[in-house]
Amino acid sequence: MTTRTSHDDALAAFAPERFGLTPYKGGWTAEFERLGRVAFAPLHWAHNQATSHFSGDGEWSVSNALELMVQLQQEVWGFPPEESVPVNILSIIEDTGASLLVAYQMDQGFNGEGWLGFAFGIGTRHGPLYSHMLGVRSEYRGGIDLGWYLKVLQGYLALEEGFESMTWTVDPMRGANARLNLEKLASKAVNLTIDKYGVMRSTLYGNVPTDRFTNVWDMRSATVHERLHRVLDRTYQPLRPVELVMLPEATVESVQELRKDLPEQLIYRVPADVDQLMNHDPERAIEWRKEMREVFGTLMTRRGAIVGADVAVEGPIAVQTSVIDGPYDVTGFATELDELGNRESLYLLKRKDNAS
Repeated sequence: MTTRTSHDDALAAFAPERFGLTPYKGGWTAEFERLGRVAFAPLHWAHNQATSHFSGDGEWSVSNALELMVQLQQEVWGFPPEESVPVNILSIIEDTGASLLVAYQMDQGFNGEGWLGFAFGIGTRHGPLYSHMLGVRSEYRGGIDLGWYLKVLQGYLALEEGFESMTWTVDPMRGANARLNLEKLASKAVNLTIDKYGVMRSTLYGNVPTDRFTNVWDMRSATVHERLHRVLDRTYQPLRPVELVMLPEATVESVQELRKDLPEQLIYRVPADVDQLMNHDPERAIEWRKEMREVFGTLMTRRGAIVGADVAVEGPIAVQTSVIDGPYDVTGFATELDELGNRESLYLLKRKDNAS
């Protein structure tokens, strides 16, 4: 059973100062190797009056800080303008109890040269805060942990607003995201939603189904607090594939038998780099996604759409959702290069009565 702390203890565990962040004006700063002094700042409606600029297609354009946020969504995910969260929505995020956080180099400013990352979510009247987007500049992904710091600060601000947990969606095929979400943050994936976003017009994802994990992050969990501080002081030892390979492996061929036997723990293998696989063997990448849907959709709670045959006549009223309970959560991720330089990446699934 997971031990839960008081709300005040959770706030103390997430306090920015414990993570080496120094309060400065409306945000925090810290020194980072390769980057110098980095600012972490919450944005709100008033930042539509803060001038910024961005270079697109070789030309500089003057904008404000919120307009820059729209451009950065396009930079990170390759969204067309109509797929990005617009300024008028970004302006009201704070009013929902959520936050819009940005990270940038202090000597450059929050602009096309100095931006480093961002995170924002949407508050809910009851239940968890919904974290919608986390993006980090491509050349600074991995090693510096900017995304991790943004998530920790997002958690702190959410706790200040009275939230106790956070939820977000994750592409199961992306191992780098799994390592952050499952290992460094100690969240867990509790269901699989089939085609959550429909066809996403994004140069990053391409024209593939958007099946997504829903991850839940209990910010009052003592396990989460311990994990964050062990990651910070570099004493946390992440899972390694060699520790998991003796567990039953879920595949398309074995999943039905495993669903009957219900072993306490399972593993599932994902590609080392889904983007590289998509570039070199798109047919295999798409086939792997289909296999992933069958495996996780059988073992985890599965959410899907029921579109009636008469939807063309009756419209949206004919569309419903289904939820089929599954016995497993995804609680861990192990990845490592083998002796030949090939990356092995495995998800760890635990039976729900053993997944705390």
